[in-house]
Amino acid sequence: MYGSRREIGGLFLVDRDGFLDVILQNELRKLNTHLPKNRKTIRELLSEDPPTVSTVGGETVTMKKPEVEALSAELPEALRDKVKLPIVLLRRRELGAGAFTLMGDSYDEYALSKVLGDYKGTLADFRRSRESSTIFYKPQVSELMRRFHSLIVVGFGLSE
Repeated sequence: MYGSRREIGGLFLVDRDGFLDVILQNELRKLNTHLPKNRKTIRELLSEDPPTVSTVGGETVTMKKPEVEALSAELPEALRDKVKLPIVLLRRRELGAGAFTLMGDSYDEYALSKVLGDYKGTLADFRRSRESSTIFYKPQVSELMRRFHSLIVVGFGLSE
């Protein structure tokens, strides 16, 4: 691709035409108003009744407390202050059909890999073995949605 790369909101854009970029950014912003403005740790959400976060669009999203509790029960105690919800998965068409990346940190990625049964080791081992971000595919996302529907948000973005 021609042009310089720049990052906007965790997504990479290639400068081709300033006008086109402005249009794409505006459309992307409209598509993603449902994404959380901020996320909260599992422990914070467990103390709320009901557990909620605000969206970029100013709405309030309510998560099901039994789902927060179920996810919490599957993770080591130490992760309850590290893993933040909701889980934001970004649809990445350039990575292939049904490919998603996680918009989060290694704690979130480790937690999803543990819950899905894709990784059995420790967090330290996970961090050492990780060469790049984990790509999650549609069957995994479907499993997460089935088990933790109110904790998952899917976002849309531009490819690199």
